[in-house]
Amino acid sequence: MAEIFDLSENTSNRQETEFAARVREAVKSGGGYSTVLEKSGFSSNSLNRYLKGHEMKVSTAIHLAEICGVDPQWLLFGTRSDVDMHHASADGVGVAYYEEAEASAGFGRYGHDRPEPRKVFISRCFLEDLGLLPHHTIMLRVAGDSMEPTLKSGDRLILNTAPTTLLGGVTVFVVNGQLMVKRLSPTASGTVMIISDNDRYPPQEAEISRFRWGEADGNDTITVIGRVAYRLQAMS
Repeated sequence: MAEIFDLSENTSNRQETEFAARVREAVKSGGGYSTVLEKSGFSSNSLNRYLKGHEMKVSTAIHLAEICGVDPQWLLFGTRSDVDMHHASADGVGVAYYEEAEASAGFGRYGHDRPEPRKVFISRCFLEDLGLLPHHTIMLRVAGDSMEPTLKSGDRLILNTAPTTLLGGVTVFVVNGQLMVKRLSPTASGTVMIISDNDRYPPQEAEISRFRWGEADGNDTITVIGRVAYRLQAMS
């Protein structure tokens, strides 16, 4: 007589494991554990349970998907819907535009600690050509003249906020509460030159250990927001 196996428990365990993997991927896309925990309002116990694949309400999954910038249908069931959370149309991708935050290309100023963004829509193909993902893309405005002729006051910047271990290029960062855009150039001695393209502004130097991606973790931290991927030039 053929032996009969009860597969229901194994199937349930497999689905739970697959769901946990999707939650972990979503949290990573959303900026990591600390960022998602803060934005979601979840308790650490709840988020830890979801990361282990425990069941969540549909409304909770939709909330988590919106925060992380992923498709809620994929998060819940592992399948893609026809239109994901970023797409307003077949070609429109919504990205956060912090129009009240000005990345200073002068000596630095930052008028709002946590400015509220509004969503603007950019061609999906255009972002793909730049190698950008919607949930790692934001826009800011330039203020000041220290990055001329590369950047001019009033230019809009498209930033790649995906964390990387590499520093360099035109970068937006926060130091001493000031939002700035400068050119970063690491040196062989373990420091980073902070350079203005306008020769009237002298370069500065900082220890590479001061730089962090995302949230600041100390008064001496230089918090990297993202690297400039594209400039939208203001018409004079």
